[in-house]
Amino acid sequence: MEPLTLHQLSLILDQELVIIPEDIQKHRLAEKLKARHAHHTDLDPQATDKGIEKTTDPNTFREEYGEEYSKISYDGNFEGGILIIYQGSGLESDSREFLMKVMGAVGYSLKDVAMMSANQLLESPTEIISRLNPKKCLVVGTVNHPLMKLKRENYEVISGEILFLFADDLKELAENVPLKKKLWTSLQVLFNINK
Repeated sequence: MEPLTLHQLSLILDQELVIIPEDIQKHRLAEKLKARHAHHTDLDPQATDKGIEKTTDPNTFREEYGEEYSKISYDGNFEGGILIIYQGSGLESDSREFLMKVMGAVGYSLKDVAMMSANQLLESPTEIISRLNPKKCLVVGTVNHPLMKLKRENYEVISGEILFLFADDLKELAENVPLKKKLWTSLQVLFNINK
């Protein structure tokens, strides 16, 4: 069957058509993947008898199509290049308020940071942190992720391409004055604050 022209479609449709931008992106990605599959698929000699094709590694798609392959989900605008990873799946309002007070004390707000839960981090590609390329990364609480290998002890700033600071969970910090003092001392180092 041949595709219909716009004129032919207008004769049979009695309602307006709406094009959703996300659908266009999905369609373009599908077309790219089809084209890539058609041009770069090798037949595996052992699987040929079974009619199975060997395709390229799925990680190649992540590298080549980046943002289209998987959206990175976080709260904030990330204008200051500060990544905050917190324990759990979401922030309760009092923990969020405490975290925003802490960021305000060092001169930053929600527009400067990207806040990501440990669950969001786990659901993202493993190279998520390098793709975001933050200047500074604050990890509060325990996170089941390879980046925890960088941790020596809490409240120690770890230098490198990205500055890392690991701290206790937000609830614990909010209720414990000595831990707040440790955090503040470390944040002064992390953010070059002389007070």
